[in-house]
Amino acid sequence: SFSFLSRKCQYHDDQTLDLYCQQCTIPVCVKCSGISHKDHPVHQVSQQIIQNKEEIQQSLEELQLAQENLKNVMIAGEEMKEKIKARKIEVDSIIRQAFAKLQ
Repeated sequence: SFSFLSRKCQYHDDQTLDLYCQQCTIPVCVKCSGISHKDHPVHQVSQQIIQNKEEIQQSLEELQLAQENLKNVMIAGEEMKEKIKARKIEVDSIIRQAFAKLQ
């Protein structure tokens, strides 16, 4: 199902990119994992895909929660704005009445 799992190594034509080098963050073939990535931690590409998908899903959930929180803050801000506006009208009216009494 993962199209690049069948991709061939650019250095070893007979090898597919079945492994993932965690240090270099690239897919590698078995031969490369023993040569140029010898001391690097590697695991199956399919395992990395699953891990990346889980991380993306978690990030998406966190973003959705942050979006919902921001929406609630904006609603609360609008409500506060309306209360302030109403209070301003009341205070303006009180000031006008006080000036009217002074005249």
